Amino acid sequence: MNSKQLKLLVIIFVCIGVVGYLLVTQNNKSWSQGEQAIGGKVMPDFPMNDVTQIAVKSNIGEATLVKVDETWRVSDRANYAADFSKIRELLLAVGETKILRKMQVGESQLGRLELLTPDNAGKVGLLLTFKGEGDKEIGTLLLGKQSMRKSESSSFGGGEFPDGRYLLPDGDSSRIAFVSETFSNVEIEAKAWLDKTFFKIEKLKSVEVTHADPLQSWAVNRESETGEMILAGLGEKEELDSSRSYSLKNILSSPSFNDIASSDISDEDLGLDAPIKAMLTTFDGFNYEVHMGKANEDEEYPIRLQVSAAISAQRAPAEDEKEEDKERLDKEHADQVKALQDKLQAEQKFQGHTFMVSKWTVDALTKPRSDYIKAIEEETEDGVDEEQALPTLPGVNLDTLTNPLNLGPE
Repeated sequence: MNSKQLKLLVIIFVCIGVVGYLLVTQNNKSWSQGEQAIGGKVMPDFPMNDVTQIAVKSNIGEATLVKVDETWRVSDRANYAADFSKIRELLLAVGETKILRKMQVGESQLGRLELLTPDNAGKVGLLLTFKGEGDKEIGTLLLGKQSMRKSESSSFGGGEFPDGRYLLPDGDSSRIAFVSETFSNVEIEAKAWLDKTFFKIEKLKSVEVTHADPLQSWAVNRESETGEMILAGLGEKEELDSSRSYSLKNILSSPSFNDIASSDISDEDLGLDAPIKAMLTTFDGFNYEVHMGKANEDEEYPIRLQVSAAISAQRAPAEDEKEEDKERLDKEHADQVKALQDKLQAEQKFQGHTFMVSKWTVDALTKPRSDYIKAIEEETEDGVDEEQALPTLPGVNLDTLTNPLNLGPE
Protein backbone atom coordinates (compact mmCIF):
# COMPACT_ATOMS: atom_id res chain seq x y z
CA MET A 1 0.00 0.00 0.00
CA ASN A 2 1.53 3.25 -1.10
CA SER A 3 1.27 6.57 0.69
CA LYS A 4 -1.42 7.85 -1.64
CA GLN A 5 -3.72 4.91 -0.80
CA LEU A 6 -3.00 5.29 2.90
CA LYS A 7 -3.99 8.95 2.82
CA LEU A 8 -7.22 8.03 1.02
CA LEU A 9 -8.10 5.44 3.70
CA VAL A 10 -7.43 7.96 6.44
CA ILE A 11 -9.68 10.51 4.75
CA ILE A 12 -12.44 7.89 4.38
CA PHE A 13 -12.22 6.91 8.08
CA VAL A 14 -12.31 10.55 9.12
CA CYS A 15 -15.38 11.18 6.97
CA ILE A 16 -17.12 8.13 8.41
CA GLY A 17 -16.32 9.31 11.92
CA VAL A 18 -17.65 12.81 11.26
CA VAL A 19 -20.85 11.48 9.71
CA GLY A 20 -21.34 9.08 12.63
CA TYR A 21 -20.80 11.87 15.13
CA LEU A 22 -23.31 14.11 13.38
CA LEU A 23 -25.89 11.32 13.26
CA VAL A 24 -25.49 10.55 16.95
CA THR A 25 -25.62 14.22 17.83
CA GLN A 26 -28.75 14.73 15.74
CA ASN A 27 -30.46 11.72 17.33
CA ASN A 28 -29.58 12.94 20.79
CA LYS A 29 -30.89 16.40 19.91
CA SER A 30 -34.14 14.99 18.52
CA TRP A 31 -34.58 12.81 21.60
CA SER A 32 -33.90 15.78 23.84
CA GLN A 33 -36.39 17.96 21.97
CA GLY A 34 -39.03 15.22 22.13
CA GLU A 35 -38.63 14.85 25.87
CA GLN A 36 -38.77 18.61 26.29
CA ALA A 37 -41.95 18.85 24.20
CA ILE A 38 -43.89 16.50 26.48
CA GLY A 39 -44.93 18.73 29.35
CA GLY A 40 -43.80 21.83 27.51
CA LYS A 41 -46.11 24.64 26.44
CA VAL A 42 -47.98 24.46 23.15
CA MET A 43 -47.18 28.14 22.51
CA PRO A 44 -44.14 28.76 24.75
CA ASP A 45 -43.43 32.32 23.68
CA PHE A 46 -47.02 33.55 23.55
CA PRO A 47 -46.99 37.28 24.55
CA MET A 48 -50.36 37.41 26.31
CA ASN A 49 -50.03 41.03 27.40
CA ASP A 50 -49.31 42.22 23.86
CA VAL A 51 -52.56 40.90 22.38
CA THR A 52 -54.96 43.67 21.30
CA GLN A 53 -57.22 41.70 18.97
CA ILE A 54 -58.67 38.19 18.93
CA ALA A 55 -60.54 36.76 15.96
CA VAL A 56 -62.61 33.61 16.54
CA LYS A 57 -63.61 31.91 13.31
CA SER A 58 -65.35 28.71 12.27
CA ASN A 59 -67.15 27.58 9.13
CA ILE A 60 -70.47 28.88 10.56
CA GLY A 61 -69.44 32.35 11.71
CA GLU A 62 -66.89 34.54 13.41
CA ALA A 63 -66.46 37.06 16.20
CA THR A 64 -63.83 39.76 16.71
CA LEU A 65 -62.69 41.10 20.08
CA VAL A 66 -60.65 44.30 20.20
CA LYS A 67 -58.86 46.19 22.94
CA VAL A 68 -59.77 49.89 22.83
CA ASP A 69 -58.29 52.27 25.42
CA GLU A 70 -57.39 49.32 27.67
CA THR A 71 -60.95 47.98 27.51
CA TRP A 72 -61.91 44.82 25.63
CA ARG A 73 -64.90 45.22 23.32
CA VAL A 74 -66.93 43.11 20.88
CA SER A 75 -66.34 44.57 17.43
CA ASP A 76 -69.36 42.76 15.96
CA ARG A 77 -71.66 44.45 18.50
CA ALA A 78 -70.85 48.12 17.95
CA ASN A 79 -67.81 47.83 20.23
CA TYR A 80 -69.95 47.01 23.26
CA ALA A 81 -67.98 46.00 26.36
CA ALA A 82 -66.71 42.41 26.34
CA ASP A 83 -66.50 39.98 29.24
CA PHE A 84 -62.92 40.59 30.37
CA SER A 85 -62.83 37.55 32.67
CA LYS A 86 -63.67 35.27 29.75
CA ILE A 87 -61.00 36.83 27.53
CA ARG A 88 -58.41 36.65 30.30
CA GLU A 89 -59.26 32.98 30.83
CA LEU A 90 -58.71 32.29 27.13
CA LEU A 91 -55.37 34.13 26.93
CA LEU A 92 -54.07 32.36 30.04
CA ALA A 93 -55.11 28.99 28.64
CA VAL A 94 -53.36 29.66 25.31
CA GLY A 95 -50.15 30.73 27.04
CA GLU A 96 -50.10 28.04 29.72
CA THR A 97 -51.54 24.90 28.10
CA LYS A 98 -49.00 22.05 28.12
CA ILE A 99 -48.50 19.15 25.77
CA LEU A 100 -49.67 15.73 26.89
CA ARG A 101 -48.81 13.95 23.68
CA LYS A 102 -47.07 14.92 20.45
CA MET A 103 -48.99 13.87 17.36
CA GLN A 104 -47.55 12.78 14.02
CA VAL A 105 -50.42 13.47 11.64
CA GLY A 106 -50.34 13.36 7.87
CA GLU A 107 -52.10 16.00 5.79
CA SER A 108 -54.79 13.51 4.80
CA GLN A 109 -55.65 12.85 8.45
CA LEU A 110 -56.11 16.47 9.57
CA GLY A 111 -59.84 16.36 8.91
CA ARG A 112 -60.23 13.34 11.18
CA LEU A 113 -58.95 15.45 14.08
CA GLU A 114 -60.89 18.53 12.88
CA LEU A 115 -57.62 20.34 12.30
CA LEU A 116 -58.52 21.90 8.97
CA THR A 117 -58.85 25.69 8.90
CA PRO A 118 -62.40 27.10 8.47
CA ASP A 119 -61.85 27.96 4.81
CA ASN A 120 -61.65 24.24 3.99
CA ALA A 121 -64.45 21.76 3.39
CA GLY A 122 -65.19 18.90 5.75
CA LYS A 123 -64.54 18.74 9.48
CA VAL A 124 -62.82 21.99 10.34
CA GLY A 125 -61.61 23.44 13.60
CA LEU A 126 -62.12 26.71 15.45
CA LEU A 127 -59.39 29.15 14.48
CA LEU A 128 -58.07 31.72 16.95
CA THR A 129 -55.98 34.53 15.47
CA PHE A 130 -54.11 36.88 17.83
CA LYS A 131 -52.87 40.30 16.79
CA GLY A 132 -50.98 43.10 18.50
CA GLU A 133 -50.31 46.79 17.90
CA GLY A 134 -50.42 47.86 14.28
CA ASP A 135 -52.60 44.86 13.41
CA LYS A 136 -49.47 42.67 13.51
CA GLU A 137 -50.21 38.95 13.78
CA ILE A 138 -48.80 37.39 16.95
CA GLY A 139 -49.89 33.81 16.39
CA THR A 140 -52.72 31.42 15.61
CA LEU A 141 -54.14 28.41 17.37
CA LEU A 142 -56.49 25.95 15.69
CA LEU A 143 -58.78 24.17 18.15
CA GLY A 144 -59.50 20.71 16.80
CA LYS A 145 -61.59 17.78 17.93
CA GLN A 146 -62.36 17.29 21.60
CA SER A 147 -61.59 13.93 23.15
CA MET A 148 -64.63 12.52 24.95
CA ARG A 149 -64.63 10.19 27.94
CA LYS A 150 -67.54 8.17 29.24
CA SER A 151 -68.61 9.17 32.73
CA GLU A 152 -68.34 6.45 35.35
CA SER A 153 -70.54 8.32 37.80
CA SER A 154 -74.15 7.15 37.95
CA SER A 155 -75.16 10.27 39.91
CA PHE A 156 -74.91 12.37 36.73
CA GLY A 157 -76.75 9.88 34.58
CA GLY A 158 -73.65 8.64 32.78
CA GLY A 159 -72.96 10.15 29.39
CA GLU A 160 -69.73 11.61 28.07
CA PHE A 161 -67.60 14.64 28.91
CA PRO A 162 -64.59 16.26 27.19
CA ASP A 163 -61.20 15.41 28.70
CA GLY A 164 -58.84 16.94 26.12
CA ARG A 165 -58.41 18.50 22.71
CA TYR A 166 -56.18 18.40 19.63
CA LEU A 167 -54.38 21.66 18.82
CA LEU A 168 -52.43 22.98 15.86
CA PRO A 169 -50.35 26.07 16.76
CA ASP A 170 -49.25 28.67 14.20
CA GLY A 171 -50.30 26.49 11.26
CA ASP A 172 -47.31 24.16 11.85
CA SER A 173 -48.50 20.57 11.39
CA SER A 174 -45.25 19.27 12.92
CA ARG A 175 -46.34 20.78 16.27
CA ILE A 176 -49.78 19.15 16.55
CA ALA A 177 -50.42 18.23 20.18
CA PHE A 178 -53.02 16.62 22.40
CA VAL A 179 -53.70 18.59 25.60
CA SER A 180 -55.93 18.29 28.66
CA GLU A 181 -57.37 21.81 28.21
CA THR A 182 -60.71 21.50 26.39
CA PHE A 183 -61.31 25.22 25.56
CA SER A 184 -65.03 24.50 26.04
CA ASN A 185 -65.77 28.15 26.89
CA VAL A 186 -64.61 29.41 23.50
CA GLU A 187 -67.79 30.20 21.56
CA ILE A 188 -68.24 31.43 18.02
CA GLU A 189 -71.27 33.71 18.59
CA ALA A 190 -70.40 37.34 19.24
CA LYS A 191 -73.13 37.64 21.88
CA ALA A 192 -71.38 35.01 23.99
CA TRP A 193 -68.47 37.44 24.56
CA LEU A 194 -70.58 40.38 25.76
CA ASP A 195 -70.24 41.69 29.30
CA LYS A 196 -73.68 40.76 30.68
CA THR A 197 -73.55 43.19 33.62
CA PHE A 198 -76.85 45.07 33.60
CA PHE A 199 -78.84 47.67 35.51
CA LYS A 200 -80.90 46.75 38.57
CA ILE A 201 -83.96 48.54 39.95
CA GLU A 202 -83.98 48.59 43.74
CA LYS A 203 -86.58 49.91 46.20
CA LEU A 204 -89.24 50.36 43.52
CA LYS A 205 -91.80 53.04 44.38
CA SER A 206 -94.01 53.46 41.29
CA VAL A 207 -94.54 52.25 37.74
CA GLU A 208 -96.38 54.01 34.93
CA VAL A 209 -96.88 52.10 31.66
CA THR A 210 -98.17 53.72 28.46
CA HIS A 211 -99.65 51.50 25.74
CA ALA A 212 -100.77 52.57 22.28
CA ASP A 213 -104.32 52.01 23.49
CA PRO A 214 -104.87 54.50 26.36
CA LEU A 215 -107.46 52.17 27.92
CA GLN A 216 -104.74 49.55 28.44
CA SER A 217 -102.24 51.93 30.06
CA TRP A 218 -101.81 51.59 33.82
CA ALA A 219 -99.95 52.88 36.86
CA VAL A 220 -99.16 51.47 40.31
CA ASN A 221 -97.45 52.92 43.37
CA ARG A 222 -96.84 52.21 47.04
CA GLU A 223 -96.29 54.40 50.08
CA SER A 224 -93.39 52.46 51.63
CA GLU A 225 -90.72 49.93 50.65
CA THR A 226 -92.66 47.17 52.40
CA GLY A 227 -96.11 48.27 51.21
CA GLU A 228 -98.31 46.71 48.54
CA MET A 229 -98.68 48.18 45.08
CA ILE A 230 -101.97 50.02 44.45
CA LEU A 231 -103.39 50.24 40.93
CA ALA A 232 -104.50 53.75 40.02
CA GLY A 233 -107.99 54.49 38.63
CA LEU A 234 -109.81 51.38 39.85
CA GLY A 235 -113.54 51.44 39.08
CA GLU A 236 -116.29 50.54 41.55
CA LYS A 237 -116.49 47.01 40.20
CA GLU A 238 -112.73 46.51 39.73
CA GLU A 239 -109.93 45.32 41.96
CA LEU A 240 -106.27 44.49 41.46
CA ASP A 241 -105.78 40.79 40.82
CA SER A 242 -103.69 39.74 43.84
CA SER A 243 -102.41 36.63 42.04
CA ARG A 244 -100.60 38.90 39.59
CA SER A 245 -99.87 41.98 41.65
CA TYR A 246 -96.96 40.40 43.56
CA SER A 247 -94.70 40.60 40.51
CA LEU A 248 -95.25 44.36 40.30
CA LYS A 249 -93.06 44.95 43.36
CA ASN A 250 -90.08 43.25 41.73
CA ILE A 251 -90.16 44.58 38.17
CA LEU A 252 -86.62 44.67 36.69
CA SER A 253 -85.11 43.90 40.09
CA SER A 254 -82.66 41.47 38.48
CA PRO A 255 -82.86 41.84 34.69
CA SER A 256 -80.52 40.30 32.15
CA PHE A 257 -80.03 40.59 28.41
CA ASN A 258 -79.21 38.09 25.69
CA ASP A 259 -77.74 40.24 22.95
CA ILE A 260 -77.26 43.72 21.50
CA ALA A 261 -79.47 44.51 18.50
CA SER A 262 -77.65 45.26 15.28
CA SER A 263 -77.52 48.92 14.28
CA ASP A 264 -78.57 47.79 10.79
CA ILE A 265 -82.10 46.97 12.03
CA SER A 266 -84.50 49.91 11.80
CA ASP A 267 -86.67 51.16 14.67
CA GLU A 268 -89.71 50.19 12.62
CA ASP A 269 -88.56 46.58 12.33
CA LEU A 270 -87.80 46.52 16.06
CA GLY A 271 -91.16 48.06 16.93
CA LEU A 272 -89.39 50.95 18.67
CA ASP A 273 -91.01 53.53 16.43
CA ALA A 274 -94.19 53.04 18.50
CA PRO A 275 -92.94 51.44 21.71
CA ILE A 276 -94.60 50.51 24.98
CA LYS A 277 -93.19 53.07 27.43
CA ALA A 278 -92.59 52.56 31.14
CA MET A 279 -91.43 55.02 33.78
CA LEU A 280 -90.18 53.43 36.99
CA THR A 281 -89.17 55.45 40.05
CA THR A 282 -87.50 54.31 43.26
CA PHE A 283 -87.45 55.50 46.86
CA ASP A 284 -83.76 56.41 46.28
CA GLY A 285 -84.76 59.00 43.67
CA PHE A 286 -83.83 57.00 40.56
CA ASN A 287 -85.91 57.32 37.39
CA TYR A 288 -85.79 54.61 34.72
CA GLU A 289 -87.47 55.24 31.37
CA VAL A 290 -87.76 52.00 29.41
CA HIS A 291 -88.96 51.72 25.80
CA MET A 292 -89.98 48.25 24.62
CA GLY A 293 -90.45 47.15 21.01
CA LYS A 294 -92.07 44.04 19.58
CA ALA A 295 -90.93 40.48 20.24
CA ASN A 296 -88.92 38.58 17.63
CA GLU A 297 -89.30 34.93 16.66
CA ASP A 298 -87.31 33.89 19.76
CA GLU A 299 -89.65 35.90 22.01
CA GLU A 300 -86.95 38.45 22.73
CA TYR A 301 -87.93 42.08 23.20
CA PRO A 302 -85.74 45.04 22.16
CA ILE A 303 -85.51 47.64 24.91
CA ARG A 304 -83.81 51.03 25.35
CA LEU A 305 -83.06 52.71 28.63
CA GLN A 306 -82.66 56.21 30.06
CA VAL A 307 -81.52 56.64 33.67
CA SER A 308 -81.56 59.75 35.86
CA ALA A 309 -81.54 60.38 39.59
CA ALA A 310 -82.11 63.13 42.12
CA ILE A 311 -79.51 62.41 44.81
CA SER A 312 -79.42 64.84 47.71
CA ALA A 313 -75.94 65.37 49.12
CA GLN A 314 -77.38 67.13 52.18
CA ARG A 315 -78.81 65.14 55.05
CA ALA A 316 -81.89 66.39 56.89
CA PRO A 317 -81.26 65.72 60.61
CA ALA A 318 -84.07 64.36 62.76
CA GLU A 319 -85.70 66.67 65.26
CA ASP A 320 -84.54 64.60 68.25
CA GLU A 321 -81.09 63.83 66.83
CA LYS A 322 -78.32 63.77 69.44
CA GLU A 323 -75.07 65.63 68.85
CA GLU A 324 -72.96 62.53 69.50
CA ASP A 325 -74.81 60.75 66.66
CA LYS A 326 -74.31 63.50 64.08
CA GLU A 327 -70.82 62.47 62.91
CA ARG A 328 -71.80 58.83 62.49
CA LEU A 329 -75.02 59.67 60.66
CA ASP A 330 -73.26 62.18 58.40
CA LYS A 331 -70.71 59.54 57.42
CA GLU A 332 -73.40 56.94 56.74
CA HIS A 333 -75.25 59.44 54.54
CA ALA A 334 -72.07 60.39 52.66
CA ASP A 335 -71.32 56.71 52.01
CA GLN A 336 -74.85 56.17 50.74
CA VAL A 337 -74.63 59.21 48.44
CA LYS A 338 -71.33 57.92 47.02
CA ALA A 339 -72.86 54.48 46.39
CA LEU A 340 -75.86 56.00 44.61
CA GLN A 341 -73.66 58.28 42.48
CA ASP A 342 -71.53 55.28 41.48
CA LYS A 343 -74.68 53.32 40.60
CA LEU A 344 -75.98 56.18 38.47
CA GLN A 345 -72.70 56.54 36.60
CA ALA A 346 -72.52 52.78 35.94
CA GLU A 347 -76.14 52.48 34.76
CA GLN A 348 -76.02 55.50 32.47
CA LYS A 349 -73.47 53.55 30.39
CA PHE A 350 -76.33 51.36 29.21
CA GLN A 351 -77.95 54.31 27.45
CA GLY A 352 -77.64 54.45 23.68
CA HIS A 353 -77.80 50.68 23.15
CA THR A 354 -80.68 48.43 22.14
CA PHE A 355 -80.74 45.31 24.27
CA MET A 356 -82.51 42.08 23.40
CA VAL A 357 -84.10 40.63 26.55
CA SER A 358 -86.15 37.53 27.21
CA LYS A 359 -89.94 37.69 27.47
CA TRP A 360 -89.97 37.05 31.22
CA THR A 361 -87.68 40.03 31.84
CA VAL A 362 -90.29 42.57 30.68
CA ASP A 363 -93.43 40.44 30.83
CA ALA A 364 -94.95 42.44 33.69
CA LEU A 365 -94.48 45.70 31.76
CA THR A 366 -95.85 44.54 28.42
CA LYS A 367 -99.16 43.32 29.88
CA PRO A 368 -102.22 45.54 29.32
CA ARG A 369 -104.24 46.96 32.21
CA SER A 370 -106.97 44.34 31.72
CA ASP A 371 -104.53 41.61 32.72
CA TYR A 372 -104.23 43.08 36.21
CA ILE A 373 -107.95 43.64 36.82
CA LYS A 374 -110.35 41.25 38.48
CA ALA A 375 -114.07 42.07 38.38
CA ILE A 376 -115.80 42.31 41.75
CA GLU A 377 -118.61 39.75 41.99
CA GLU A 378 -121.98 41.29 42.85
CA GLU A 379 -124.00 39.78 45.66
CA THR A 380 -127.77 39.62 46.19
CA GLU A 381 -129.50 40.96 49.29
CA ASP A 382 -129.15 37.49 50.85
CA GLY A 383 -125.39 37.56 50.28
CA VAL A 384 -125.52 35.03 47.44
CA ASP A 385 -123.95 35.84 44.11
CA GLU A 386 -126.65 36.26 41.45
CA GLU A 387 -124.66 34.12 39.05
CA GLN A 388 -124.61 31.31 41.61
CA ALA A 389 -128.18 31.64 43.00
CA LEU A 390 -129.39 28.59 41.09
CA PRO A 391 -127.27 25.80 39.68
CA THR A 392 -127.18 25.33 35.95
CA LEU A 393 -128.16 21.76 35.12
CA PRO A 394 -127.43 20.17 31.75
CA GLY A 395 -130.52 19.93 29.56
CA VAL A 396 -132.78 21.73 32.05
CA ASN A 397 -134.36 25.13 31.45
CA LEU A 398 -134.71 26.69 34.91
CA ASP A 399 -136.99 29.43 33.56
CA THR A 400 -139.73 26.90 32.77
CA LEU A 401 -139.04 24.58 35.69
CA THR A 402 -142.02 24.70 38.09
CA ASN A 403 -140.81 22.06 40.48
CA PRO A 404 -137.06 22.61 40.88
CA LEU A 405 -136.72 20.10 43.72
CA ASN A 406 -138.51 17.31 41.89
CA LEU A 407 -137.47 16.90 38.28
CA GLY A 408 -140.10 14.20 37.61
CA PRO A 409 -143.73 14.75 36.54
CA GLU A 410 -145.93 16.73 38.91
